[in-house]
Amino acid sequence: DDVQPMDATDDRQLLEGIPVRSGTKLAALVMALHRPQGSTSLQLMLATGWQPHTVRGAISGMLRKKLGLNVVLAHNKSGERVYRVV
Repeated sequence: DDVQPMDATDDRQLLEGIPVRSGTKLAALVMALHRPQGSTSLQLMLATGWQPHTVRGAISGMLRKKLGLNVVLAHNKSGERVYRVV
């Protein structure tokens, strides 16, 4: 998977309208999920430093329920879970 570097301008544009402080682990999670190809659980764990259950809990509780983001789960060709905001 190609991970494209992002600059601060891209960060602000992705987070615009989402009540998340820039530079936080939650912001890193939101930005990773906004990538067109989404992010695997491992990529999300590496981006945040969180354990798998914490990543899933943040997606379910904070992003879906509190922030109202539509996070979908799919599987890639290797069978890995891929999360993405649509």
